[in-house]
This record gives sequence, structure tokens and C-alpha cells, in this order.
Amino acid sequence: MEFDQRTVVPLRFRTNIGEIDLDQGYVPQTYTFDDVVKALGEVRPYDWATFLRSRLDSVGKVPLDGVARSGYKLVFTDEPGDYWKSVENFRQKGVNHTYSLGIVIDKDAFVTSVLWDSPAAKAGVTIGMKLLAIDGLAYEAGRLTKAIERAAKAKPPIELILSQGEVFKTARVDYHGGLRYPHLVRDGSKPALLDDILAPRAR
Repeated sequence: MEFDQRTVVPLRFRTNIGEIDLDQGYVPQTYTFDDVVKALGEVRPYDWATFLRSRLDSVGKVPLDGVARSGYKLVFTDEPGDYWKSVENFRQKGVNHTYSLGIVIDKDAFVTSVLWDSPAAKAGVTIGMKLLAIDGLAYEAGRLTKAIERAAKAKPPIELILSQGEVFKTARVDYHGGLRYPHLVRDGSKPALLDDILAPRAR
């Protein structure tokens, strides 16, 4: 008896993200940019194409219009706020110099975050490196902070000695902007909409 493969009906199962064809395997159900724009427009009419393109196709400043319209503005000072300190102490368990050098160091002196295009990134610092010394002295969290403060008044770069496995590296970070910590400051010329948003619901 001959077997005619053309008579076999493939078994196919549909899921919410694609199809599973027992003959061909998983077949993903793809979508395009226009599909996303159309779907968003059905939820709420808006120029979603321009909104998304302005964020996907260009690298610019952080969009702070929503913060400004909520009655606040973003400023940087050389003193960390209480929330920043709590994040360093309890969540990161290290020091966070994201907005100055562009790095976060954990309690064991390992680099856990490097901001793209930051002074540290340009000097070759990468995630996973261990910080051994700062300007010739053994690493301590306080010494890194002091080095950033000194560099604001001097021209030489901050010299970091790091290791990654058996490889050692000297990174000269050319940064002289001092300590920078973000804060939201109230803008009295506009309604405090952010306060209303964050206010607890009345019971």
C-alpha cells in the first residue's frame, strides 16, 4: 500500500503569541511598527507614530515634560537625598555615582553598573570589574567620593586600578564635574499635580 503524503493534514495549534505546527515547529506571529501604532490608536487616539519614533530613532535628553507639568523640576546637587541613601545602603549595598563618574560599586568593590557614554565608560570601565585602588590608595567607598570632590578643583583625571579575573587595568577617568545627585524640587508656578497623583486614596 502506497502512502500519499499529500493527503496528510498537518496538526496546528494557535496560541496568543503564535502558532505551533507539528510539521514545522513553532511559527511566531510577528508584528510591525504600524501594527503597534494602530493598536495604541484603538486604545486612545494620539499621534503614536511620532511619539514612538522620537524615542526609538534618536538619542536625546531625558523627556522631563511630564515632571515639569506636574509641578516639579529636576535638579542636581552635591548632597544625596534620603531616598538615594536608602537605596545605596539597603538595595545596592554600595555607592552610586551614576550621575558623576557613571558607575555603581557594590559592597565587595565590584562594578555593577556603568552608564553608557559616561566618563567611566569612556575610560574603559565595564560591569564585573573589581575596583582595587583610587589615585594610588586602596579602594574605600569614602575615598572614591573624596576623589570626585578633588577632581572638581584639579585637572588630573581620577586614576582607578581595576581587575577582571587575572587581568589588571588602569582607567584614567577624565571627570571634573563634582558629585551629582538628582532631586525633584517643587515649582511653585505650577499646580502640584504629582502630589495629587501620589496622595493616598481617601477611605
